[in-house]
Amino acid sequence: MGLHVLILTSYKNLEVFQRRVDNRTLIWGLDQANIEWTLVQPWKEVPELSQFDAVFSTLYLPHQNNFPFYAKRIEDQCRELGIAVIQSADNITPLHSYFMDRWKQDGVPCANFCEFESFEDIDLAYPMILRKDGQHRGQNMFFVHSPEEAKEVLDKQYELSKDNHFDMIGPQMPNLAIEFVDTQNEEGFYEKWRCYVVDDEVIPAHYLRSKTRFVNYKDAILDAQTCATDQQYFQQGPVDKEVILKAAKSSGFDIITLDYGKRKDGSIIFWEGNRQRGTAGDPRINWLSIRPADLMYGKAVAKLIMKKVELTHSQA
Repeated sequence: MGLHVLILTSYKNLEVFQRRVDNRTLIWGLDQANIEWTLVQPWKEVPELSQFDAVFSTLYLPHQNNFPFYAKRIEDQCRELGIAVIQSADNITPLHSYFMDRWKQDGVPCANFCEFESFEDIDLAYPMILRKDGQHRGQNMFFVHSPEEAKEVLDKQYELSKDNHFDMIGPQMPNLAIEFVDTQNEEGFYEKWRCYVVDDEVIPAHYLRSKTRFVNYKDAILDAQTCATDQQYFQQGPVDKEVILKAAKSSGFDIITLDYGKRKDGSIIFWEGNRQRGTAGDPRINWLSIRPADLMYGKAVAKLIMKKVELTHSQA
């Protein structure tokens, strides 16, 4: 008899669930491995858990209807029944500082950083980057050259954000300072590579470049050379897999998305990790839809599920 996986999601039905590339490729990977699956919102009536071999929590829209609370409650029940738990909703949105702290402890190359509550707490050398810890997509990030400039940014952001609800949307008060590491290449571009790590498998996701210091979807240069380098990255894969695997293991998660750049000497420096798998199938980037990397991801997750189920059974 084949495996049966309970997929927990905050999306209301399969149609909406499949609008994200990572969800479509997850289901594709399970189907390819002949793994049966059932999709459920965890706050609704859940089927009898004993019929499942594993539970998998999808993490996008994590706080809708208090998803982590209900998902973790089901995960705990599954553990008691000897059912494998993959991609737990525990620590569902780790902060940037979480990864950087883990990496610093384990000797993974990343920038120096400083968490702060007020301007006086900042003790890094200038220039530096100020950002809201945990906010993504390049929002509320500021490059500052001096203490005077940092103070001006913080005062302005305080005025903009003091009446803003804490929902990671709109103006936010920076609380994380990060050392500026110059990664500009000889052509004047700043580059960023993204990969997915599923267990011990490193999957090259995409490559972006920009003339600005912050390389994000919104300011990436999507020209022919970017596409060519992106294709080469996928075909050849990352050259420093051991360092990438070390960063992934240090994060403490079985599935993680890693963003990294390269210093002037070509060595990797990690910027951040993401539990919610950002995909270059984002509708804002028309030249990237479902790619071979997404299919590799689906297969890798199915393989991880089978491994976790076998391990859980062996420990029973």
